[in-house]
Amino acid sequence: MAFSLVAAAACSREVRKDATPPIAPDAVASAVREAAREDPAAGLELSPAEQIDHVLGRVSYGPRPGDRERLARIGIAAFLEEQLHPERIDDARVEAEMKRFAVLSRSTGDLTQQLVQAKERRKATAAGEAMDEPPPPPDSGAQMPDPDVTVPAPKAGGDLRKQLGKAGRGPGFEIVSQLAEAKLVRAVDSERQLREVMADFWFNHFNVFAGKMNEAALLPAYERTIREHALGNFGELLRAVAHSPAMLIYLDNWRSALPRPAERRGRLGRLRPAPASGQRRGINENYARELLELHTLGVDGGYTQEDVVAVARCFTGWTVKEPQRDPKFAFEPRMHDFGPKRVLGKEIAEGQGEDDGEQVLDLLVHHPSTARFVASKLARRFVSDDPPDMLVDRAARTFAQTGGDIRAVLRTILESPEFWSRRALRAKVRSPLELVAGSVRALDARVDDPMALLRAVARIGEPLFAAQPPTGYLDTAQNWLSSGALLARIDFGLALASGQLDGVRVDLSAVSRDARGPEEVLDRASGRIGAPPLSEKTRAYILAELREAPVQSPAVAARAVGLLFGAPELQRR
Repeated sequence: MAFSLVAAAACSREVRKDATPPIAPDAVASAVREAAREDPAAGLELSPAEQIDHVLGRVSYGPRPGDRERLARIGIAAFLEEQLHPERIDDARVEAEMKRFAVLSRSTGDLTQQLVQAKERRKATAAGEAMDEPPPPPDSGAQMPDPDVTVPAPKAGGDLRKQLGKAGRGPGFEIVSQLAEAKLVRAVDSERQLREVMADFWFNHFNVFAGKMNEAALLPAYERTIREHALGNFGELLRAVAHSPAMLIYLDNWRSALPRPAERRGRLGRLRPAPASGQRRGINENYARELLELHTLGVDGGYTQEDVVAVARCFTGWTVKEPQRDPKFAFEPRMHDFGPKRVLGKEIAEGQGEDDGEQVLDLLVHHPSTARFVASKLARRFVSDDPPDMLVDRAARTFAQTGGDIRAVLRTILESPEFWSRRALRAKVRSPLELVAGSVRALDARVDDPMALLRAVARIGEPLFAAQPPTGYLDTAQNWLSSGALLARIDFGLALASGQLDGVRVDLSAVSRDARGPEEVLDRASGRIGAPPLSEKTRAYILAELREAPVQSPAVAARAVGLLFGAPELQRR
């Protein structure tokens, strides 16, 4: 396997755009038949209705009223091909909605300066006096101390500030909350659903934390970069991330530098530690380690500690110019280690400067471990928490043969019998974002203000842009299912259906109108949201709850829908 991937990579240094043909009209039907034939123990072939629900649950945030009928009309293959090319989809309505979020149209420099000034004012107020010294000049960004402030935050924003933790402190809260609201609106309303799914996937893959330094001001541009590359080429995405001030600051590479000879050793010959002020002095391995472990090769990808050190040396001098004023990527030769390095067996000659890092990125993009690691994560997102090895092998081969074409890898997964196996049907637990966005889509609710929904996502366990570790939010069931999270999911469903979420309007009048009993209310509610078949236990429990109020009461309809959203069957996609 390794040999075939290496050979394929060697033939694909030139990236080929959209390197595979469109999904054939009969590809899905063939994959469904093959899945049942190869794994009869999994059960019967997926029915046409199950196929539609399955694909809508995996490549979108869930079906809206009319989506199932549309897929039945145009065909699943045509829908998939449409979603794989978001640039061909008219999304003018959601783009118009984005105009209400001011942070999306403001420059990074503008946001950074406003954030820095606000922090300075808050710090001065907390100290009870004006600042004695002016801020450092723009060109001394390399010597800036960490500007995080721990003064109490204003009460505006309510419980969301607490849910965001450090990401909700101070003046950066407004940037983070607006960006998170925009993300939620896109998940609910965008016609380009697969792009939004992939933007969320890649943000977690290349996670940065909004609560570090001035990271909040860098997030709008960073998330926009990820969304633009979400269905493109992995190598281009990796390079865009590597050059991003958000990533360079989050993982401290902007401070990573070869110590000057006079600074390297003290009187006894010992290497001096980095100064407590946070000034960038000495090589920092944080980015190098996460680049290998989380962004490309994976923890078992075959690298050593010596490789981590060598990669860190290659990226010395990759820094951020004017971090307190207008953060931009810059290469600073004075910080770079120009000596020879050896990374994963490849010699990197001395004296090359910025190109050292570029060579490392190229090496990693075309490494067989990267192909398998990225393929396995994509298969985990779209198929199951423990994806079949044969599928991962095929997806990794596609990655290598196409030089990291993300669309091509997704096509391999979406055309596979493993994707269309009954074992994959509702095998994934919905994340809080998926649950909230999917529930709103299922009800075709009108969202005038997404703040209440954003609070719900955070309360269920996924405060957006607030994951502190570089792993981001993990895409497995164990990360989302706990007794507290399950109760929060039920509470959300009841609040949404009963109209208790400010800024969200739902009309359920038809569910209980002229109903002849709780069974009919439950059946109508299930049909309204497209619920999967319920177990006898779930159905009996909901019916018992519905019998406590007059059957034609609007409260009964709301309770039926709310309890369905909290049912075990609807926690999966």
